[in-house]
Amino acid sequence: MAKANGQQDLKLHSLADVGYQQGKTESRIVDIAKFAMSRIPTLGDLNAPRDEQMNKEQRDELKQGYMTYFNEAIKFPRYFRVTEDKVLVEMVDNKAFEECTGEKRKLDVHVAFAITQQAMNDLKSNDMTWYQMVQELKTDFNAYASNRIGDLIKKAKEIRRLQLGVKRERIQALAFEKYIEKTLDDMLTRARNAESRGNDPTVDVERLKRQIAAFKAKA
Repeated sequence: MAKANGQQDLKLHSLADVGYQQGKTESRIVDIAKFAMSRIPTLGDLNAPRDEQMNKEQRDELKQGYMTYFNEAIKFPRYFRVTEDKVLVEMVDNKAFEECTGEKRKLDVHVAFAITQQAMNDLKSNDMTWYQMVQELKTDFNAYASNRIGDLIKKAKEIRRLQLGVKRERIQALAFEKYIEKTLDDMLTRARNAESRGNDPTVDVERLKRQIAAFKAKA
């Protein structure tokens, strides 16, 4: 279970230990964000919305790392054998899976995202149980990756403010402007997630981006 919660290297016996580890973790996060900023010049731009903090290639490369950790510590691989009645029976571990000589299936985040949209449509029509399991895993990962990217952008902006000597303004008008920016960013995030799930034909990310740009131009 130590590996399951990602705390196998922590030795916490007191609040002093908690304080030390918290400080250590924060220093690591700052170093990680600074390295990311060295690779992504737009990361931490105080005037750029979330969508413009990095390009698709950079976002996808980050997601590769998120996916690896997600598979190791968040949602572990699951193993199933398929009965003659096409019922999925979950097995205890990989060893049982390897020893199984009948029909079997493995489900993890790598497997889920390797399934094409056409194959997902086929599953939806012919194997709803498996479709729902795969779709749920993809949805969970997309939410996880989106949150981690948001964390990285937030930290990068904190670092940029310190570098530029910029203090957070707390004027009400500016706060409302930030609220609008966050709302628009959230709309884009939800649209991307829906597009990746492929279960909403009305979603058009590029169209939404144009509409947001037009809104900003009029503002």
